[in-house]
Amino acid sequence: MQKKFQLHRLALAVGIMSYATTAPVMAELRVSQNTSVDSALQENIVGPQQTLQSASQQQLVAPQTNQPPVAQPETDVAQTVQAQTEADVVTLGEVVVTGSKKQTVVPTRDVSSVYGLNTTLLDTPRSVTQIDSETLANDVIRSADDLAKYAPGITRGGGQNNNFAPQIRGQNSEVFQDNQRIDSTRHPSNFNAYEGVDIVTGSAGIIYAPTSGSGGYANYITKKPDLNAEKSETVIKGTFGAWYEGKGYEPNYSLNIDHKGRVNETLAYRVSGTAQKNEDYYDNVKNDYNALYGALTWRPDDSLRIDWNISYDDYYDYNITHGWNRATQDSVDKGLYYKGRSTPIIQQSDGSYWSPVYASGAADSEVVGWQVRQKTQDNKYVAVGEVQTTALPSASADDAGTIRGWVYDPTIPGNEQVKLKDYISGRAEDKNSSTRFLTQLRIAKDIHPNWTIVNSTLYQNSKDKGNAVGSFLTNLKHEIFDNRLELQSDYDFQIGALSINHKTSSGATYRNEKFVALAANNSFINNPYDLTNNPSQKNPGDLLGLENNTSSTGGWIGTAGVPQYSRYFGYLKLPAMYSTGDGLYAEKGGFPTSGGAVYTGSGFWDTYSAFTQQNFVFNDIVGLNLGVNHSSIVAKLENPLVLTATDKRRDDARFSMLSYQASAYVKPTHNSTIYFTYDKSTSLNTGVFGPFLIWGPGNKINPLAFDSQSDLKEIGIKYEPIKDVLFLGLSGFHQARDQSPDTNGEMARLKIKGLESSLRWQIQPNIATGLNLTVLDAVYTSITPSGFSPYGFVADNETVFGDSNGLNQRAAGRYPAAGIPKYSVSAFLQYEHDSGLGFNLSGWWSSDWYTNLSHTVKVPNSYNFDLGLFYKQPRWSVGLNLLNLTDERNFVNGLAGSTSEFLQPMRPFTIQGQFSYTF
Repeated sequence: MQKKFQLHRLALAVGIMSYATTAPVMAELRVSQNTSVDSALQENIVGPQQTLQSASQQQLVAPQTNQPPVAQPETDVAQTVQAQTEADVVTLGEVVVTGSKKQTVVPTRDVSSVYGLNTTLLDTPRSVTQIDSETLANDVIRSADDLAKYAPGITRGGGQNNNFAPQIRGQNSEVFQDNQRIDSTRHPSNFNAYEGVDIVTGSAGIIYAPTSGSGGYANYITKKPDLNAEKSETVIKGTFGAWYEGKGYEPNYSLNIDHKGRVNETLAYRVSGTAQKNEDYYDNVKNDYNALYGALTWRPDDSLRIDWNISYDDYYDYNITHGWNRATQDSVDKGLYYKGRSTPIIQQSDGSYWSPVYASGAADSEVVGWQVRQKTQDNKYVAVGEVQTTALPSASADDAGTIRGWVYDPTIPGNEQVKLKDYISGRAEDKNSSTRFLTQLRIAKDIHPNWTIVNSTLYQNSKDKGNAVGSFLTNLKHEIFDNRLELQSDYDFQIGALSINHKTSSGATYRNEKFVALAANNSFINNPYDLTNNPSQKNPGDLLGLENNTSSTGGWIGTAGVPQYSRYFGYLKLPAMYSTGDGLYAEKGGFPTSGGAVYTGSGFWDTYSAFTQQNFVFNDIVGLNLGVNHSSIVAKLENPLVLTATDKRRDDARFSMLSYQASAYVKPTHNSTIYFTYDKSTSLNTGVFGPFLIWGPGNKINPLAFDSQSDLKEIGIKYEPIKDVLFLGLSGFHQARDQSPDTNGEMARLKIKGLESSLRWQIQPNIATGLNLTVLDAVYTSITPSGFSPYGFVADNETVFGDSNGLNQRAAGRYPAAGIPKYSVSAFLQYEHDSGLGFNLSGWWSSDWYTNLSHTVKVPNSYNFDLGLFYKQPRWSVGLNLLNLTDERNFVNGLAGSTSEFLQPMRPFTIQGQFSYTF
């Protein structure tokens, strides 16, 4: 068996990191798992004029013999290294690149996710954070929120158990896979296909087609085959069990099998599969899926590189977390909840308002009368006059009323504050499912020593069904075809005393997205539901007391267009929704003034983009990056739910979008960079239930969706005082962005400024730490508070909620953004003893934040620590994760943005095990 030498710590004097083992005089230089032959060649591992590089980038192994290696004294080791350096010769036969454990937390991977051109992170004039394969594989990352431990700029706020795209700089973000944008909405986090991720804050690069989420993006890097592996390798990893403080054990299992090998010296492969069965801490919340991934790497000759991957993910049963409705300050401070019945505000055809009067707060209590409601000067609706015991104003179908909003009367017997368990959530009957099929092909051909043609093709097919009748029903289909052709060049030339490096990427992108979105927003009257009742009753039929509801799905609200009889409220006019099969319902597509819903539609849009990115470096000191993208979009939208001739609604439109960026940087020293970036993008704003087109006034494609202006100004400094040991970054930014049009067709503008800072320090070969600091000051310079409850939940029998601002009529204007803490800090500390024992301690702290624009509920400063204990051996490892170590009661917004109705308590102290085995 081949043995390898590990250089002792003394080799640091010549710039080589080492990891001590149980034999202190033996050492080895290793390359991280994601290093390929191409990158090794590019980084001068092989060649006639070479120098030794960082141990995190390459590995030297003595020629294989039948004799065991001889341990050398420390002085001899250093002399040997120096002699090799002076000789400047490393022969091909002596180079072996293998996978190994992580050598340093300092970023060493080149960044291509900003400009499409490989650049060191130090010389990339944007705020970028790299997360490596070991972190993704071994840390407990339940959702994109957990990435906040490893990157600045991320705000915990995705919530609802289905956020694979992190919230970045307080905004929605995008997800890329190997530098191509994918559909990442509406499914739990799954890292089966990935071995790294770049977190980029701010708008996507110029070479990409217009994007929707400009807060930033996560570029997930797929697992790559290894052409240099001498033999195949299989790694089995898994997690088992989860014990929660205050609730006990819940089944929580996952198993991943990752196998890589090579067919010959030019062709290698990799396959990975994950199966997960997970009963979450929250009642009736699951995370069950199967995921498959495969990849091929082919290098038929030195000038041609072909990489292909394919994946299929089946999220066959998962639920969203609903969190607590009726959020108040007592919910946060004392864990108290207002139980009991909510009272509807019902409008009659003559414009008058009235409310029923209940005998008690029980869900099925009798209605003993009704009262007139009067609007006050501050848009509250107070009950006036005596309780009427005559027939309800909506006692007949001809006099059917319409529910416009709700109030909560704390004086009704049974309406009171009670303690509520944090794990209360949705219905057992709810079931969401999603599938994702995705394949990518990348071909790079060198046509000249300085010129390369690169073609990147992606196809993705997504299907989503959401059956969560306490909130919404969705049946969504989405297809993406994306092809980007680039001509890349890399030239060095001289003009007098000026040395210039010029890298370019110019080309074109064709992107087609087509979709079908059938959706029903039938119960974002969320606050009326009483969470202390049987969860199965959390549906419109039971809430409204509709007849003939016993044998239907929970989402049934009656026959569309016909007044429905309620045993509580008489006859009601309800939103018109129609069956689409599988127990799901949908509204017709169109603008609300025509009786439609902006989120129901089908169609496509084709994007034709031409771009050029020109990057210059002068004398290895000054850099200038310039880029421009022009995109033409052809779009079509129609109503997929046609029952009568008047339902035929369609629109075709064309749009032109221009984006450009300019960055400049200067290097005061070879290991530091000061930069400035300006990015002006015209972004594509899709939204509501998925990345789809939405209806605007007149039943036309909403033109605002194609005219969302995004401005980014960023200045920063990056410094690596000790190569592969210490890295620091600091950036300040000012970003403004038009948000997606709301259901009323209006578009808000969010302005956010702040600071992002990060530190990565490999203190010793077996000790590493990282620190992140974020400061965010976010404000809507213009927004109409059209959320479901613009003033939040107030238990005064006067303040209306669930009206989408129809009764409250809060004015448009300037509002501080909700759900975004001003200050956030995260950090981690890793230690591994020579014996294999070690730990990973990570944590975060955030300042206080308000749950919505009303500022009625404030979440105070909060923090969390996670501790991972492990024992690693060359072929196997075991670990124990202690999450929320100090059992803090923390919260996250169930829905990010200005319309949040949910306050989600986070998981308490949790214990979970994990293991791995390699053969």
